[in-house]
Amino acid sequence: MITIKEKKKTRIGEEFIFSLKAPISFSNAIRRIMISEVPTFAIEDVYIYENSSSMDDEILAHRLGLIPIKGKPLLDTEIITFTLEKEGPCTVYSSDLKSENGEVAFKNIPIVKLGKGQRIKIECEAVPGIGKVHAKWQPCNAVYKQLSEDEVEFFVETFGQIDAEQILKEAVKILRDKADSFLQQLETIEQ
Repeated sequence: MITIKEKKKTRIGEEFIFSLKAPISFSNAIRRIMISEVPTFAIEDVYIYENSSSMDDEILAHRLGLIPIKGKPLLDTEIITFTLEKEGPCTVYSSDLKSENGEVAFKNIPIVKLGKGQRIKIECEAVPGIGKVHAKWQPCNAVYKQLSEDEVEFFVETFGQIDAEQILKEAVKILRDKADSFLQQLETIEQ
């Protein structure tokens, strides 16, 4: 049984506190799945057509990969394409990433500072992934404390990609699917 205690917006996402009456092993499974198996979008492929900034291409691509992208992937093959073209002097922010089918979670993340005459022209693709592959796909941090023998209180802090309750629902669905798959495998062994 899940009881929602508090949910509030923060500067970087949401804080979500809920209690769960279940064995500690189940609570830990939910926590691990929320952190590492709930899919999100992150920039994976970066095509740099021009970069005369002081930042190396690899560092620029890495910084772009860590910008949270809003939305819950519906298919493994979904791609959100972003373009970025700026000329200095200026500071390039995440709000400068333009897309027809997606948006960044935060508009004020600095990417690179361009001096006079410096330019960048980039196209990048955000793809679905999970946190156990790379931290850029991690939708939240989650911890819990034990309140009693069979009850824990969770504290979840999201990063702006997906609503906190949606992360919990998705984690429960993933755990249920794993349990169903395990039961099916057991049935084949018993026969």
